[in-house]
Amino acid sequence: MSRPTELTAEAVASGVVAAHLDRLWLEPRGYKRCPHCRQLLPLTVSRCRRRRCPGYSATWARDTMRKIRVNLQTYGGLSCVIAATAPGEETGLVWDRSKCRHPTGERCSGPKGCRVEERAAAVWNQASRRWWRELNRICKQRADRATRRLGATRKGGIVMYEWELQKRGVWHLHVVLGMETAIERAWAYEYVQALCEVAPTKGFGFIDRKPLHTPQPAEQSARYLSKYLAKWRADGSLELTETVKSAGRTLLNYVNRSLTAKSGCTMRSLRSVRLVWAWREGRIPDHGLDVIDFLVALCLLEQSEPARGP
Repeated sequence: MSRPTELTAEAVASGVVAAHLDRLWLEPRGYKRCPHCRQLLPLTVSRCRRRRCPGYSATWARDTMRKIRVNLQTYGGLSCVIAATAPGEETGLVWDRSKCRHPTGERCSGPKGCRVEERAAAVWNQASRRWWRELNRICKQRADRATRRLGATRKGGIVMYEWELQKRGVWHLHVVLGMETAIERAWAYEYVQALCEVAPTKGFGFIDRKPLHTPQPAEQSARYLSKYLAKWRADGSLELTETVKSAGRTLLNYVNRSLTAKSGCTMRSLRSVRLVWAWREGRIPDHGLDVIDFLVALCLLEQSEPARGP
């Protein structure tokens, strides 16, 4: 009767020994393992900062949602959120019928639990980043030329964009366009028109242009984007979405550099905010930041929501 207990103890012991040997092998080489995701880290790094690391993903999501909110508040004007989706079965993103749960003969869709065939989804997901760069460049050029023909010395542009993983297993984009001034509205209309014309040649599918006709305050766009990352539960904890937890995108959220230059709110500065908070609370002896980074982090810290902290 004691055998299972002995095996369990042996398994635990072997795991401890393996971890100890792993540490002895890594430390002389300047590395250690994250206790949460087991990825290699330099000894000089205090913690893992990978989006998918279970020990850091909630912090990453809070920082990203705050970056979205602060920078769109800095923009402050009217905006619209345009969706650019992946194509359908006609281009090869066929449904994996073995995972469908609905009756035979009923149309497939992501909300019903249907998934695109894994290999087809992987091919599109891998190529879509390059296709998006090409598509965005062409559409920006067309919009810039159109506003120059109107005699504008300034032009509009993308305020922010964010990737979201659809339930069917492929990524798609939410693009925030500025709509506050007449030039920005003209630029946005030309940009979206170019998206609709060029998207099929660059691997994308449907472009939702309806939001162009109903601009909304930037704060509403911030809430719209944030819900695709995480939602607050009643107990104050975060429920992370599959977009945050899934691989396939190094950069999920992009903010126009002109906005981050005004707000000072970037992922790097938000990490500095936590250092300054810990230093001010007496939890660490020194924040280790230079004067400029310290002042920016201190200003952002003073703007934090008191109920949730940095």
